[in-house]
Amino acid sequence: MMVVASKGTIMAVFFGLLSLTRSAAFVSLSNKVSRPLHLSEEINDQGDPIIKSTVRIDDGSSDLTDRFKYKVNALMGVFDPTGTDDERQDGNILNAMLKFPSLFTFNVVGRTNGDEVIKEKYVEQVKEKVLSISGYEDDFQCQVTPRGKSFTRISIQVKVDSAAVINSIYEELDKMEMTIMKY
Repeated sequence: MMVVASKGTIMAVFFGLLSLTRSAAFVSLSNKVSRPLHLSEEINDQGDPIIKSTVRIDDGSSDLTDRFKYKVNALMGVFDPTGTDDERQDGNILNAMLKFPSLFTFNVVGRTNGDEVIKEKYVEQVKEKVLSISGYEDDFQCQVTPRGKSFTRISIQVKVDSAAVINSIYEELDKMEMTIMKY
């Protein structure tokens, strides 16, 4: 795979790939030019140097996960989802990475102000929203963790049928008054 871009773009791609590959693989960039690059010889119309590089992914002879491959392809601009692909679409990458039905973990943080009654009410509301939309009300795991004195984190794992269901659940969690963060 050949990448031709300005120095700033190459560094941005390199750092983006590096953050994705801490445990899965490492990325090496090597110049295809056999002699030192003289900026006066290789400059585009905007005055930026043109750097020709090859991106190689060496994962130690193990298979890269599909999730990693899709992320790298998306970063490199070669991810081609099926169907419509514009800024109004949700879930193209999720649909490509996950095989549905799949277990998915929703994390949400709410402001409960240290009140146990409010905390329990919030936990029940989150469970109700997630389970009613997912359709799998009997098969879930829920973990509640206090975050300081004023906040509560809820992590709930449930089976989902599509990326659209995931997006719907996140939208409903966002509408809840006590929710301050979802991920």
